[in-house]
Amino acid sequence: MEKTKVRVLSGFRLTIPKDARRRLPIKVGRELEFAVEGNRLVYKVKELPDDPVFSMLGLTAGPQKKLGEVEEAVISEIEEKFKRSRK
Repeated sequence: MEKTKVRVLSGFRLTIPKDARRRLPIKVGRELEFAVEGNRLVYKVKELPDDPVFSMLGLTAGPQKKLGEVEEAVISEIEEKFKRSRK
């Protein structure tokens, strides 16, 4: 996701960018968790759906699946992309 600017409205309301809403399970009434990390405000979806890919990455509750060599390579690449996107 590219960086997107949002404007702080009265009452400190924000509009969540469309790309984030499309990629994450964010719906009206859903709780988000906010954290301050250095000079960044980070929001996280409080509960992710029980998605097999998220489970393999350890991003949801439940047992992690045993992975083969190909799956390990894919997961490793995804984890690296997550790390780079958080910088």
